Amino acid sequence: MEEKRRQHQKELAVMMNDAAKERLALLKGKKEDQKVRKSTISYRSANLLPKEPEIMELKIFVDRKYETVILPIYGLPVPFHISMIKNISQSVEGDYTYLRINFFHPGSNIGKSDGLFPNPDAVFLKEITYRSTNTKEPGELSAPSANLNTAFRLIKEVQKKFKTREAEEKEKEDLVKQDTLIVSNNKSNPKLKDLYIRPNIVQKRINGTLEAHTNGFRYTSVRGDKVDILYNNIKNAFFQPCEGEMIILLHFHLKHAIMFGKKKHVDVQFYTEVGEITTDLGKHQHMHDRDDLSAEQAERELRHKLTSAFKSFTEKVETMTKHQIEFDTPFRELGFPGAPFRSTVLLQPTSGCIVNLTEWPPFVIVLDEIELVHFERVQFHLKNFDMVFVFKDYTRKTAMINAIPMNMLDHVKEWLNSCDIRYSEGVQSLNWAKVMKTIIDDPDGFFEQGGWSFLDPDSDEEADQEEEEDSEDDGAYNPTDEELGSEEESEDYSEGESEVSESDYSEDLGSSEESGKDWSDLEREAAEADKEQKDFQDEYTKSTKGSGGGSSFRDKYNEHHRKSSKHKSSKHDSKHHKSHKSPHKSSHKSPSKDKHRHHSSSSKHSDKKRSRSGSGDRHRDSKKSRK
Repeated sequence: MEEKRRQHQKELAVMMNDAAKERLALLKGKKEDQKVRKSTISYRSANLLPKEPEIMELKIFVDRKYETVILPIYGLPVPFHISMIKNISQSVEGDYTYLRINFFHPGSNIGKSDGLFPNPDAVFLKEITYRSTNTKEPGELSAPSANLNTAFRLIKEVQKKFKTREAEEKEKEDLVKQDTLIVSNNKSNPKLKDLYIRPNIVQKRINGTLEAHTNGFRYTSVRGDKVDILYNNIKNAFFQPCEGEMIILLHFHLKHAIMFGKKKHVDVQFYTEVGEITTDLGKHQHMHDRDDLSAEQAERELRHKLTSAFKSFTEKVETMTKHQIEFDTPFRELGFPGAPFRSTVLLQPTSGCIVNLTEWPPFVIVLDEIELVHFERVQFHLKNFDMVFVFKDYTRKTAMINAIPMNMLDHVKEWLNSCDIRYSEGVQSLNWAKVMKTIIDDPDGFFEQGGWSFLDPDSDEEADQEEEEDSEDDGAYNPTDEELGSEEESEDYSEGESEVSESDYSEDLGSSEESGKDWSDLEREAAEADKEQKDFQDEYTKSTKGSGGGSSFRDKYNEHHRKSSKHKSSKHDSKHHKSHKSPHKSSHKSPSKDKHRHHSSSSKHSDKKRSRSGSGDRHRDSKKSRK
């Protein structure tokens, strides 16, 4: 099966590259029109300037009607439209109030696609600052800075109003004008009651009725809000039953966005809840409670009733539209978990899409729009992998599903292969925005270099093989992995051996003075140590008076001395260069310490005998004197 799948994917790769070349060749001649910033004119002529006393007195004046700020510059009132003001700030420093106004100008929005200025070569004012005193002169009703405070407040209000209106216009500019809904007054129209709409028309959730008319659906809320969805604007229609779900829904994925609730929407959903989505944990739940059993039975009946009502509605709509609208049902058994947005959800394939409709926002991807699917972070030691969808429209942002369990990889591959969708896999995560920009900038060069084959792991293996062949052709010696491994082991072994030898030698070596001695000096010291050993043995045997402990100590000492002398003779040359290390006390110094210790013990013993004999003599003398 794996071999068949791989062969099929190779065929799909060739077909995909050819189709992409043809598609990009057609789009090559077309160029995107650059947006030009809308030229806003405050007043068509000087006669339209307001005749207000503030303007004559050269004060800052805000004209709300024409959304213009009139600023005094060099003794002349100069109007600036509110759209040219970038931001405004006010500060109080000592006895003065400062009002600073920053303006839009060419180069202020680098990297942003807000459009170009109609005449960028003109002279633009970048910023202007006004200062006014806070001290009130005698006879004045208010301080001169009060005018700056009023101007600051009014400019903020006009700016907010203008930006809100501009945002609404921007939302509407891409809208495709829809046909007018033809309302059918026939009472037998397919209808579903008590449905909620997503996204909400207003902030609060309200229910309503969905009814099918001659050329589209109309949803009417209990408040009276109306949302029209025309049949010719529906790209995909889905019906998801309530099996294993807490809601039953109808979902419409649209060709062109529609406007309601002051926003554009491409996905509109109508649903109703089945049973309790939230469970009250405060209730005492018993296994054989009659209320719980009856509630479960009622929920089963409600599920069955809702499923049959929704199914009947979909069948009637399909018949009425002569199968112009066909409702697709997700295949739950083919589903797999993933995180297209923040939370992990169950992604379910349909006959032409992959969807998640239960959670909001919904995730809908049409399979016909997909160029290829790439699996990222595919490694055996990882639990999850990511799935990237590259669309045929290269200007469209790629879609991604994160955190898919690794045990679902074969399942997903099999489903994609059955849908004739090309897929590839890799270990690393790619910067897809950069990749797509590179392809768009030079599509011919991209496909000359093999196109999407750079995503295949086979291409990396072939490149490695070519490198190996090149290296074999070179006359230089290249060690194999086994040789490298053996060399590393030998180096490790030699390092370990040297460390052991150094530690042993540093223990046996005496003070830093002995580290630089000649061979003859060491022999002389060994002879002196032997002499000291003989003297020590004689004194030790006398002090112990023939006890058995001395012989065992003597044997141990002789054996240790022989080992140390042998070690010194074999390691002297190698250790001669390591005089900088901190030396330990030599082992042949210890007997001298032991000798002094035993001398002291024997002398103490004799002193005790003398003291006892002396005390005995004094005792006898005292007895004689008494007599």
